Amino acid sequence: MKVAYYFRSYRKGVYSIEVLFRRILASLGTRVTTTSHAVHLSNVFTIWIRAFLNPSAIHHITGHVNYIALGLKGCHTILTVHDIGHYTQTLKGWRKYIYKKVWFDWPLRKVALITTVSEFSKQQLITFFSIDASKVKVIYNPFPALYKREDKIKLSGIPKILQIGAGDHKNLNRLIHAVQGIPCELILIRTYDAGIDQVLKQKDVSAQWFFDLTDEAVCQLYQQCDLVFFASTYEGFGMPIVEAQATGRAVITSNCASMPEIAGEGAVLVDPYKVEEIRDAIIRLLSDDNFRNACIEKGYSNLQRFHPEVIARQYLELYTQIYSN
Repeated sequence: MKVAYYFRSYRKGVYSIEVLFRRILASLGTRVTTTSHAVHLSNVFTIWIRAFLNPSAIHHITGHVNYIALGLKGCHTILTVHDIGHYTQTLKGWRKYIYKKVWFDWPLRKVALITTVSEFSKQQLITFFSIDASKVKVIYNPFPALYKREDKIKLSGIPKILQIGAGDHKNLNRLIHAVQGIPCELILIRTYDAGIDQVLKQKDVSAQWFFDLTDEAVCQLYQQCDLVFFASTYEGFGMPIVEAQATGRAVITSNCASMPEIAGEGAVLVDPYKVEEIRDAIIRLLSDDNFRNACIEKGYSNLQRFHPEVIARQYLELYTQIYSN
């Protein structure tokens, strides 16, 4: 059984989809024969011609290049949608209309199956694009095998709070306001932002910035931190929640979008718009060892749903279904 994977073209510091599908491919092993293609506008027609010359292959579009489906054999194609945040949160006017047609309406109707990474994202696809629910399958993202539980005997002298990701929806500004006056250090994995740095200085909040790290370096920062803040205002999944749970770190996340679904009982849920609620959660996790440890244990118990072998098996079932049909 041959599966051709289609990825977005390389951009420095942007590789989350590629990383998670490497985990899936590693778990699939020799059960499928795979090829990978980086998609950009200059090679779209070349990709379509190659696909035409290989009629028995299953095509799996891994995200963000949905439009490539328009030239592929629909009954052999799976499209993975990670979220629709750019459509719902960012775009307006004619750009939003064109994006909706080319990235969602036309591709979603053409492909045989759609996978998405949470029930929240599935409901958004159904609501915004009138997709038949039976066509959409929820398959979670796998946690990385690299992440092993590394218990901390006690908190750091100055507790370290890890925050990952750029964009206003990652809610860093409210985190900064929430920790003002709390002895701690923020560990920020994101591009440097002079405006945010100015706010950090105004609020007298210490921070370190990291960008374009290897998987191993990111894993080490999880191990070094004392808790993880991932209370975004919008997420389609929320991989840092799972990575924190795998490492054995307490997580603060949001009570909206996909995050309660992904966190299970293994996180402290807050309203991402309420600074005082975020602050109270941080203070409690840093001051109450029993509460923090209970949160960590529940998070670790939540992980089995995201095991790479479980996720790979679910994709293999879809490939077999398409191949058989």
